[in-house]
Amino acid sequence: MTNAAPRAQAQQFEAGPLSDESADLALAAELLEASDPADLRRVLSRAIAGAGVLGARVARSPMGPLLVAELLRAVQPILTPQRRLPHGASAKTVSINLGARMFGLELEGLSPEDKEFVLARQLVRLADEAARHAGNARSASPQSARAAVQAAARQIAPGLLPHVHAQPAQQGRWTRQAGRLVLHDC
Repeated sequence: MTNAAPRAQAQQFEAGPLSDESADLALAAELLEASDPADLRRVLSRAIAGAGVLGARVARSPMGPLLVAELLRAVQPILTPQRRLPHGASAKTVSINLGARMFGLELEGLSPEDKEFVLARQLVRLADEAARHAGNARSASPQSARAAVQAAARQIAPGLLPHVHAQPAQQGRWTRQAGRLVLHDC
């Protein structure tokens, strides 16, 4: 009996640090309950802060808000689908299906609630991984935040990469000509 405790400790260290799965589950549940953008930002900030020592450092630094903004921009298509909905489909169903494709998930056979929860857990994992990459960045800049989300998306959600690579327009102007909008300087 005395050998059991050291063996259990040895197995714990061989397996690496234990992840706090209950914290991820709680954050995924909070993410599902987020009712407005401020709630969503708060939950993503907590997910970043929960990513170990690097994540806690990122959350307290100027990189934290930049990373949250970049994560939100990357997952915006999931949060608010822009395309026309098929007849009889709800926006929630379209969002879940789009998110499943982006995260490379097979959700067939799950209830709609379980699908949402699995997708929320993946988003928490994406924030966690992005925080780890951002912790190694040399400076707090939008480009560093984008690079961290890109690196995390390569591992967690390859389908998000096109949305992360797209750079937001910083400035530009437009004119209306013959009933059409013409974009200049973008």
